[in-house]
Amino acid sequence: MSGKLTRKERAELQRAKQQAAPVPVTAAKKKTTPVRRENRSFIRGLNIILIVLVIAIYGNSLANWYALDDYGVILENTQTKRGTSAVFEIFKSAYRTGTTSGDNVLYRPLSKAMFAIEWSLSERGAGLSHFMNLVCFALSIVLLFKMLRLYMRGNIIVPFITALIFAAHPIHTEVVANIKGRDDIMCFLFFVLTAIYVHRYTISAQTKHLAFAAGAFFLCCLSKESAITFVAVIPLMLYFFTEATRKTFINVGAMLGGVTILFLLIRAAVLSGESPGVPVVDNYIVGIDGFLTQRITAIAIAGIYLLKLFVPYSLVSDASVSQIPVYHISDWQFLVPFVIFLAAFAFAVMKFKSKHPVSFGILYFFITFSLVSNIVFLLGTNYAERLLYAPSLGICFAVAYLIAKIFRSEETSIDSVGEFFRAHRNGLILTGVIVIAYSFITIQRNPEWSDNETLYSTDLGKSPNSCKLHYYYANHLVQLDSLAKFPEGTKERERRIDTAIFEFRKSISLYPAYTDPMDRLGQMFFEKKMIDSSGYYHKLATTLAPRSAIYHNNYGRMLFVTGQLDEAQVEFESAIRLNPGYAHALNNLASVHGTRGANYVNEGKKDTVHAAELNQKAVECYQKSLEYSLRSVQYDPNYAQGYQTTAITYASLGNQAKYQEYMQLSKQVSGK
Repeated sequence: MSGKLTRKERAELQRAKQQAAPVPVTAAKKKTTPVRRENRSFIRGLNIILIVLVIAIYGNSLANWYALDDYGVILENTQTKRGTSAVFEIFKSAYRTGTTSGDNVLYRPLSKAMFAIEWSLSERGAGLSHFMNLVCFALSIVLLFKMLRLYMRGNIIVPFITALIFAAHPIHTEVVANIKGRDDIMCFLFFVLTAIYVHRYTISAQTKHLAFAAGAFFLCCLSKESAITFVAVIPLMLYFFTEATRKTFINVGAMLGGVTILFLLIRAAVLSGESPGVPVVDNYIVGIDGFLTQRITAIAIAGIYLLKLFVPYSLVSDASVSQIPVYHISDWQFLVPFVIFLAAFAFAVMKFKSKHPVSFGILYFFITFSLVSNIVFLLGTNYAERLLYAPSLGICFAVAYLIAKIFRSEETSIDSVGEFFRAHRNGLILTGVIVIAYSFITIQRNPEWSDNETLYSTDLGKSPNSCKLHYYYANHLVQLDSLAKFPEGTKERERRIDTAIFEFRKSISLYPAYTDPMDRLGQMFFEKKMIDSSGYYHKLATTLAPRSAIYHNNYGRMLFVTGQLDEAQVEFESAIRLNPGYAHALNNLASVHGTRGANYVNEGKKDTVHAAELNQKAVECYQKSLEYSLRSVQYDPNYAQGYQTTAITYASLGNQAKYQEYMQLSKQVSGK
């Protein structure tokens, strides 16, 4: 046989070489790995599994009431309770505006606006807000699955396992089962949307997708300030999982930077005024002497977080002063996590150039965890499991990749859910074991967030040295709504008061500078008619924390009831000066002036010579009273006592029409 090729054979060989030859890569456009077209019904089936899982896990949270921070942003927030009429104002004010103690630190208008709208639709209806948390969380899981498929170029098994573990992880219970966690949910959801649109822009170079990404990222920032960490995360995703051009990196970076600057400018304009420092009772690291010891303790706490990410038991809402000790450089609680974090970071750096997926997961965790770790800077709490919501994705992703790698779950052309589960049986069985275990813990934890009494009494068993939990539990026992169920003199009422006094004192013993339980002890001793003890604790609280409007108001109330009007007026005025929108203090000051007016009237009846002069002084006092009581209902339209005080004052002035009008308003808002 001749070794020469025929003309026809040479032509076929040439065509084969041309087809096999690589496409040249220009500076303007790099070759991208083709993504297999997805079977929509197959993906829809996997999405249904994710949604059903979320409903199965968090369905029992729908019966929950308000708990913990829900009170500050919803149930006791006068701005939120104005409903839709307050939405525009919410975007122009700090997060906690409308509470008795505002702040100039947080700006998260998006979730708070949602709460206001939900309040209008279902007043005091926690069920609607819990339902919205569930819906938004389920949506974020579906979008997370989509985002990971896009960036992993059609890989389905790793994104699916990631979404399963993320959906079931018990560390997210605080965010989903507690309504206030909406800010974390929305921040994460809009981060995922931003990443999706950035990917579309990377593939198509269409400016509209970059514009959509900018809008999504702006909403992400309006949800929670920690969105800023995604400015580094999204370019990292482009580097690890796409072949984006330099121009794409520049445009995406400029978009993220521009939106961040815009948000920070708006935030700075809204949060005007002095920002208070972080109280030690909220973050005990602040009170530790020495920068190094502070950071060593923060790393030790980060080790606790890391353990909870893999073994999320037991979960607790607070671990404040005395529960977690101060750690030093020789303590194993610091050394072990420090070595683990150092080794993980070294691995991520070594595998950075090769774009190893586990390297991305580690770097994502470090970036998103940085702002909430107390290592870079000290924040408003030393421990909160909700802070791990976004960072946990990095761990979930790394674990999902390792599961797929260990069981060699390679991508094949699969177009049905059944084929998918058969092809990845071993990896999905292990994932199923993890998800079942996590789901069990989450389902058990959800009801513990049902209300304050359940949460605090349960968590005290897990965090017995938390000074805040002792205070929270005692405070709940003697809230006005709680005590109102038991008439004065009943054994149950006395039992609750005595238990609260014990818990308040326990809280102070754990942290002697804790002024909140001091203030409440003042009220409890007043309830027990122990006036000297009441005055002692009230005075102590206002002395140690002179900038607390609540303490001044509560002290003023005790002074007012015991007939010390001048002293009470000083305290109420101090409270209003510190918080001009404090409805209770405004109404209490109105009562001081109204009482003076009544005293002048009584004096006039006895002193007929000066009756006209005394009656004129009474009128002036009543008018002054009206000024403050009307301001109280202006700031809090649902404040029944404010309407009642206004009505009584109008009656004292002889205006029966106004008296009837405001008494009717008082009955309407109180539901009587």
